[in-house]
Amino acid sequence: MPFWYYFPVPKLPHEVAHQSNLVEIRKYLAAEGSPVEDGSPVASVENYWAVMTLKANGKGVLRKTFFEPGTSVKIGDPIAIIGADGENIPYGKELALVELSSASDESRVRKTIPHRNRTPSIRP
Repeated sequence: MPFWYYFPVPKLPHEVAHQSNLVEIRKYLAAEGSPVEDGSPVASVENYWAVMTLKANGKGVLRKTFFEPGTSVKIGDPIAIIGADGENIPYGKELALVELSSASDESRVRKTIPHRNRTPSIRP
């Protein structure tokens, strides 16, 4: 496997994107040296709004992880290197995919309630 590519934090879905453009790495779900396939979970990340799973969009071997769990990284920054044969590199596609975590973690997605200045109504 003479080729490799960076595995970045992909752009987040609009409903969970945060203005800080940061996510915290919760943990790597694949160990260094383990094979990854299309759709294999590589890392779990969290921001203010949600917990998400980052998945591979190509085949290869997870060669190197860059950060410890608990580290905050920017959207677009690489968090790992995947070694791959040339035909398994996701050319012309996103290098990483994002998926909101399973229903068991869905309760962690925070909902906002719009703040409204209300004047208390006084009823006679």
